[in-house]
Amino acid sequence: MSAAPLDVVVIGGGPAGAAAARLLAAWGRSVRVLAKPADDARTLGESLPPSCRKLFDLIGVTRDVEAAGFLRSTGNTVWWGGEGPRAMRFAGGGIGWQVRRSELDRLLLRLAAQAGAAVEADAVVRRVDPAPRSGPTGATESSIRYVGGGAPKSVAARFVLDCSGRAGVIARRGFRRHAAARTTLALAAVWSRRGGWGLDDESHTLVESYGDGWAWSVPVTAEQRYFTLMVDPRVTRLERGGPLAPCYDAELAKTAVLGPLTAGAVLNVEPWGCDASVYHAQTYGAPGMLLVGDAGSFIDPLSSCGVKKALASGWLAAVAAHTALADPGLAGVALDLFDEREREMHTALERQSTEFFAEAAGRHDHPFWTDRAEAGMPGAAPPEPAVDVLRRDPAVLAAFDALRRAPALRLQRGDRLAVVRRPAITPRRIVLEDRLAVPGWPDAGAVRGLRFLRGIDLVRVVELAPLHRQVPDLYEAYNRICPPAPLPDFLGALSVLIAKGALQVADDEPRA
Repeated sequence: MSAAPLDVVVIGGGPAGAAAARLLAAWGRSVRVLAKPADDARTLGESLPPSCRKLFDLIGVTRDVEAAGFLRSTGNTVWWGGEGPRAMRFAGGGIGWQVRRSELDRLLLRLAAQAGAAVEADAVVRRVDPAPRSGPTGATESSIRYVGGGAPKSVAARFVLDCSGRAGVIARRGFRRHAAARTTLALAAVWSRRGGWGLDDESHTLVESYGDGWAWSVPVTAEQRYFTLMVDPRVTRLERGGPLAPCYDAELAKTAVLGPLTAGAVLNVEPWGCDASVYHAQTYGAPGMLLVGDAGSFIDPLSSCGVKKALASGWLAAVAAHTALADPGLAGVALDLFDEREREMHTALERQSTEFFAEAAGRHDHPFWTDRAEAGMPGAAPPEPAVDVLRRDPAVLAAFDALRRAPALRLQRGDRLAVVRRPAITPRRIVLEDRLAVPGWPDAGAVRGLRFLRGIDLVRVVELAPLHRQVPDLYEAYNRICPPAPLPDFLGALSVLIAKGALQVADDEPRA
């Protein structure tokens, strides 16, 4: 056992673990990553949407990812529910990445090591013993026993991040809940064709549904593609006990588009299978421990957001752990916020996949589709009201018109307005901030409260509004203490505050 405990031990060297380790090390934490050796022969090809750039920026790896030579992609081409092709380019002309996971993982681990994390790339964790939770939250130590370099080792850490993916070194100890109706087996192989594939856009991920499954193909070079089939062994007849290649070939033959593409192509890597069933954790953390990325939940690959989800989870885990270690008094708040956000992300991505499954179920009358179309709907959280909904709200429009016509302002805090303290995420820490809450608003989160709308700090507007009689004066005062805001956004936010009762006309003034 190391003489002094580390701040953080990260179990797993995928995108979630590498992202968390890099950030924590850059913030001055002592970090050790325990990663299993990569399996280059059975790594997957994966699509990263352009929105991953924001996460790469947060983690500080954008320049390195761009210089790595990964194939760039403009979108997806889809044959779904008997319709297609639909060429779906990324919004705004964005450019994504097509990567071999083992290559991406190695790059991110190397960058974590450059930031100061100690990376053991041949470690197999055997046991994690959480410390007794009798001390202050966030101030306990856990022991991790593992085999590294062929020798048994152990280390103590104040915080443990389980980023071990489906293996779930900690997560498998009763934390997970599996979706019985969503058992899925992925059958993958790697193919190449000299001169390319004759597609309208060779960079696209290809997605196709068929009678009792779906298939996808990700290019990693101009000539090489991964072809993967997603089947349910409970409802799809598979030959068991024999070689996997005939099963793969039989499923590929069911596709109308992807199968014929492989005619004349060279099989570079023989088919292999891996579990792709979805699951989620009942809770994503405990004092001194978090379940991060795929360790906590696994989403259907149909979303194309697996790596993005892992990066986002790794970033948030780093922020939560850093907060708990720096300020034990906020450890509980940090863990609760991490748990809440992981649930929200899983629910949103599951809802997205369910909508696609429901679309295919209308065409393919098979339990593979109907089970998945029904599984994700109950309990889905309602989306928060969009800005365009507020723009059509009659009360908001009336408030805006009254502001435009009124010769002077005389506003005060609304009678039902409460200013509540709620956790918020900054680039490095979770903090408590003031937010506005009016009964029934925001519609989907009155308990959580609201701080910003279109970038306008609503708390500051409420503080300043009673002090000024003219809109231009209020706008100027706001811009002196907050980042300058566009006037239309400011007027819109002010109108919403009046319409929802956060601000009201003072009692000594006639109401509009």
